[in-house]
Amino acid sequence: MSYTLNQKVSNLEPYEPISGHYAIRLDANESFLEIPEHVKADMLSRIANLHLNRYPDPLAAGVCERAGKYLGVRPELITVGNGSDELLTLLTQVMMSKGEKLVYTTPDFSMYKCYGYLAEVECIEFKKDANYRIDVDKLIDLIQSEGARMVIFSNPCNPTGVGISREEVLRLVEGAPECLVVVDEAYMEFWDQSVLDCVENYDNLMVLKTCSKSFRMAGIRCGLAISNPAVTNALRAAKSPYNVNSMTQAAAEALFDYPHELDSATQTVVDSRDELYKAVKALAGKYPGKLSLLPTSANFVYIRMPAGQAKRIFEAMKAEGVIVRCMGDCLRVTCGTEYENTEVVRLLEENL
Repeated sequence: MSYTLNQKVSNLEPYEPISGHYAIRLDANESFLEIPEHVKADMLSRIANLHLNRYPDPLAAGVCERAGKYLGVRPELITVGNGSDELLTLLTQVMMSKGEKLVYTTPDFSMYKCYGYLAEVECIEFKKDANYRIDVDKLIDLIQSEGARMVIFSNPCNPTGVGISREEVLRLVEGAPECLVVVDEAYMEFWDQSVLDCVENYDNLMVLKTCSKSFRMAGIRCGLAISNPAVTNALRAAKSPYNVNSMTQAAAEALFDYPHELDSATQTVVDSRDELYKAVKALAGKYPGKLSLLPTSANFVYIRMPAGQAKRIFEAMKAEGVIVRCMGDCLRVTCGTEYENTEVVRLLEENL
């Protein structure tokens, strides 16, 4: 009798980002900005002086100290992971038990449900309204009626760019006191509605941050989970002892030692996003009925199109060496350099 896979993984399909070389890549919400040479030199110098025969700091204390100073939170409230993805996996496995209920919103980051499924918790969908907004009262009612132990959503949302206000998030936290509210603020640097400063005020609030978006470091895989001492201590105790390697820690430490560079890069991306949004908005006015655009608080725009058009235009742009993200009848386009934004708008108009 041969070995067989268990049921939960036998039909699982891997997350498959677009691979290959393309002249313009605006599909993954990465920053189009490189790390400045003097910062990169500092990173490489720190890495060169590491004792790689030794295990890394298990708590990544240097990262916690610097990130905490930049973000305005106490270092002991931070858990560092290999990107937010490791932390999301931990949360569903550690903060929930088999059979408990996880509420996720749609549309939103697809991996929330996947990590819950692998942790063998019951995943309950909450659908946003026609404008992709969360009705907080309805969400609270669902959490309470189902007895959910965790709810998770991105704010601003990936893939729509639509966010909910700080006041609404805190109303959710207060309205569902027995449920851990996990707010993924991966794109919050591009907006101003963070609840990060409130994590110590509540027993049931956690905020996730990442180095992959405005901080320009998608390649080092470094994410942060910030919560009250009880939740943080539980997460730190349950994670792998040496989960974040020494080179990632050294790079992240150097990154946060240049706060003005981080602020400047964020503003540059916001300016690019606004220019891209304005240009696509003009197309929507020029070609009524061909596309519509959602307001965005992230580093991308979300374009709705009539049935079948998004896929057609995606393929046409791909043939020209320009990659964006096709999501059903929508295109998600990350902002880029001035040239990249211009090319995207040109190809959109050519194919409308």
